[in-house]
Amino acid sequence: MSSINSGMFTATGQHFGISLTRTASIPEPSLLAFNLRSYLSEYTGYAKIRRAIYVGERCPTLSIESYSIALEELENKTYDTTTYKHIARLLEQLTGERRDTEEWERRVSKEVKEQDTEIRGKLERAKKQVSKKDTLQAQWELVRLQQQRGLMDEAVRALQDGRTSCGGMPEQAELYVEAARVSQVMGRWLQVATYIQRTEAVLPDPDATARAELAVLRAQADFGDCKWSVAVNGLRELSIDTASIVFARKTVTPRDIALYGTLAGLAALDRDQVKQQLLDNVQFGQFLDRMPECQALLQSYYDSKYDDALNMLTRILSFCHLDPVIGPHVTTLKQRIRDNIVVLYIQPFVSVRMSSMATALCFGSTGQLEDTL
Repeated sequence: MSSINSGMFTATGQHFGISLTRTASIPEPSLLAFNLRSYLSEYTGYAKIRRAIYVGERCPTLSIESYSIALEELENKTYDTTTYKHIARLLEQLTGERRDTEEWERRVSKEVKEQDTEIRGKLERAKKQVSKKDTLQAQWELVRLQQQRGLMDEAVRALQDGRTSCGGMPEQAELYVEAARVSQVMGRWLQVATYIQRTEAVLPDPDATARAELAVLRAQADFGDCKWSVAVNGLRELSIDTASIVFARKTVTPRDIALYGTLAGLAALDRDQVKQQLLDNVQFGQFLDRMPECQALLQSYYDSKYDDALNMLTRILSFCHLDPVIGPHVTTLKQRIRDNIVVLYIQPFVSVRMSSMATALCFGSTGQLEDTL
């Protein structure tokens, strides 16, 4: 795999923190309703592209379809010639069919050059006229262009440069929130948390919509950083209505919130807390309605139907392997949740037969159970 030095890739060949070399082979999700194109249609732009590439890297049976979807999105929604060429080459390797990318690249490169020249001209004129309003507007245009080109680090730098042209705290907050969104798409959770803190420092009393977006961004960052209890505390206060504008951006979905809250809750909360904070939570129930498998998992866990819970957990995690936020933590989450189930199983008994316990908790052997204990 050759190194690429522009676009969404760094010199080490990384794509939003995702290596573009083949990783361990993962089978297709075992959830009955899973359909790749339908799943990815819930996202747009680089959120969709990132997820499509993540699936393609990990699931050989879905690689051609996922890379094709990524290529469509790149062609229709971006000016990112670097990533476009790279995905086209991957598809050529998989299918043996060569795709002519030169015409699209020439047209896009011309448009980018024209827009870049125009925007930088606006910036220069605005600065000469000492017009903060016009300078900030041109800076935002530059941010959007860099994002379309896949130059996310440059977009963040342009956002930082825009601070000197802000007329007040709300404008600074808007820049910080956008920087958090860009960092979210790249999966840079520490940066997301940093920009949330800066937003709250300049905008201590945001409106309900802004609070909802900050809560979603923070919960994703906490989840990505394995802070399960912190993540679930933020998620249980969300409602679909207050976060509707966030979901309209199509970078995160209600189903994502159900997954984050369910898995973080099972990893961090005790049995009674799972019922109080998740199952009996009317607001979180709206998200569970979008992902009935999560509802079934939580209910089985609370009802002590541990074999059902573990089977459902396995099915859900087969899907989560292909999620760029949850995927890196699947093994840790599975072990943490399984350990919690083992503790709950043992609690009512004075003594337990190991063979019966291994069967009830879906361990392959008593040896595997002993290793866990």
